[in-house]
Amino acid sequence: MRATIITIGDELLIGQVVDTNSCFIGRKFGDCGIRIIERCSIGDDAETIIATLDRVLPTTDIVVITGGLGPTKDDLTKHTLARYFGCELVRDQATYQFVEQMLARRGIEFNELNKAQALVPDGCTVLPNRNGTAPGMWFDTTDGKVVVSLPGVPFEMEELITDKVIPRLIERFELRTNVHKTIITFGMAESVMAATIADWEDALPKQLHLAYLPNAKGIRLRLSCYDVEREEGLLMINKAFSELERIIPDYIMGYEDASVAEEVAKMLCERGATLAVAESCTGGRIASTFTSMAGASEYFLCGVVSYANSAKQNLLGVRSETLEQHGAVSRQVAEQMAEGVRQTAGSDYAIATTGIAGPSGGSDAKPVGTVWIAIASPKGTVSRKMTYGRIRTQNIERASTTAINLLRLVLLDKLDTVMSDAIL
Repeated sequence: MRATIITIGDELLIGQVVDTNSCFIGRKFGDCGIRIIERCSIGDDAETIIATLDRVLPTTDIVVITGGLGPTKDDLTKHTLARYFGCELVRDQATYQFVEQMLARRGIEFNELNKAQALVPDGCTVLPNRNGTAPGMWFDTTDGKVVVSLPGVPFEMEELITDKVIPRLIERFELRTNVHKTIITFGMAESVMAATIADWEDALPKQLHLAYLPNAKGIRLRLSCYDVEREEGLLMINKAFSELERIIPDYIMGYEDASVAEEVAKMLCERGATLAVAESCTGGRIASTFTSMAGASEYFLCGVVSYANSAKQNLLGVRSETLEQHGAVSRQVAEQMAEGVRQTAGSDYAIATTGIAGPSGGSDAKPVGTVWIAIASPKGTVSRKMTYGRIRTQNIERASTTAINLLRLVLLDKLDTVMSDAIL
């Protein structure tokens, strides 16, 4: 079953409002076996709405439209759909009474604009909206397809999709399942990953579709299987991922929402070990990552954001001669930061970062994006130099995740066999 999402509103096109509706509908439809083949945003223009419907209806089974159902003159969707399907606007008495009572409770005048919210095309099925004034509308086309128009307000749309639209679609169509599963990896560049797992990818059953989803926190590999029985799809996906785990075992963090930090937290708890962090360029991001997870008090002792050199000296014991000779962004300073916070906190392990997040402040010797990361442990201190790009937020995110992964590899005693500058 194929579906198209059309979101309507000039505010979407100029970036004033972010389209979260499509994400919600995509997830909900995917769960019940409906595949989204296209999503598009268009302006509040009648001819554009008509042209878009003409374009998408021949190739899709279901069209969901959100937006343009308000009481003001720029809300054209209802009138345009009435024109498109050759309908007249008539009053839906149930909607009229509901809106009148809702506004009365809120002390809002029930004026002509609000009364007009109860006007609906006479060829549609009204989907009552208990969270707002604009009802949803369901149209059946002459060739067996469905067009649904919903309010653009997210909490109104979400309830209508969940309670009204999906139950009707399940009743109307014989839906099979779309199955998705995502494995989380970190520590390998996308191009290296693709080359490493190329044979595995080539051998996947034709029913499975692989997607690479990289971000600063790693690479998510999603396998999808469309229009199948759920158990059949899961069986194929689980078998394929089991084979992948044998190929790149040290780079896999887990599934779905798993993260490097969660894996590290689990290992620290299992060992009864503790952690402290000293951050400069990452500005507390690493500490925040751990303390945002439940149970952090079991292993996380403290974090120090030592941005200034004086703080590195006074709080972490970094030697002044080290700063003068090597500069704040150096192996020596990163290692002394890690050793200093480990000693001060009395922790088993410590992470330290120092670098140039950007977009300014770099030099030929130390360009923007240069970051030194150090890990202090009972076995000693190790460090790695990373070189990222010029975007500050990305550099902070990547350095933070890489630092946590460096600790993971130290805990696994696999630093030398897995970690290298080329794959981070």
